[in-house]
Amino acid sequence: MEDPPADFGGGGDGAAAEGPMVQVADICWPAGALPVRLIEWKVKAGSLVNVDSVLALCAPIPQEKGTDGARLPEKKVKSDRAGIVKELCSQLGEVISPGGTIARIEECSHPIVMKGLCAECGQDLTQLQSTNGNQQTPISTATVSMVHSVPELMVSSEQAEQLGREDQQRLHRNKKLVLMVDLDQTLIHTTEQHCQRMSNKGIFHFQLGRGEPMLHTRLRPHCKEFLEKIAKLYELHVFTFGSRLYAHTIAGKDLYSGCPV
Repeated sequence: MEDPPADFGGGGDGAAAEGPMVQVADICWPAGALPVRLIEWKVKAGSLVNVDSVLALCAPIPQEKGTDGARLPEKKVKSDRAGIVKELCSQLGEVISPGGTIARIEECSHPIVMKGLCAECGQDLTQLQSTNGNQQTPISTATVSMVHSVPELMVSSEQAEQLGREDQQRLHRNKKLVLMVDLDQTLIHTTEQHCQRMSNKGIFHFQLGRGEPMLHTRLRPHCKEFLEKIAKLYELHVFTFGSRLYAHTIAGKDLYSGCPV
């Protein structure tokens, strides 16, 4: 028989600050369960926990006199959320009544997510999404993609603002501005049609995948000299209305190693 899930209370001591409020949830023994005696902690204050992490082991206390309590199986107290254990609210040997608070957990807001995994607590958010597919509250605060080459890396708006400030400070230190340069028809020409009579010098030939058409790309005249000179004054970024794979393939051809895509 499965252990009943621990209840939780919403009355945590959330800290009001800029950005999302820090939520502290009470992990309680289910109201309809038998009272239990705490026999072992599996965590301590400051421990990182995920959903279904075991917090403690408890022994049920029988309600009827004469019942041998030792025969009742131990119960596991599990966390129903990811975060950090903020406080252990019961002592070893203490009897926990139904609805009693066992521990308090500071919930993780999952501010940095990479391919569905939280970089802060390690929780697999894809499992939570499949379990709680109809929930209204967002699982993670990470909604902003910050790195051109790694779109799967998402951060919260607060993290994005902090990174933006750090970028601004770095540009000020380097005494540079950001210059956005279009790729096609500005730095390069790309076509699917290759003229056999044309010299192959300076032409990159590539495919974006098996079965895809062969593409032929050539730098526009004086492109490299332009980029080398302008890179001393600006931090260069190139963009395109083409696919991300196309942009990264062009950048990987050493068009200009100093240009993020």
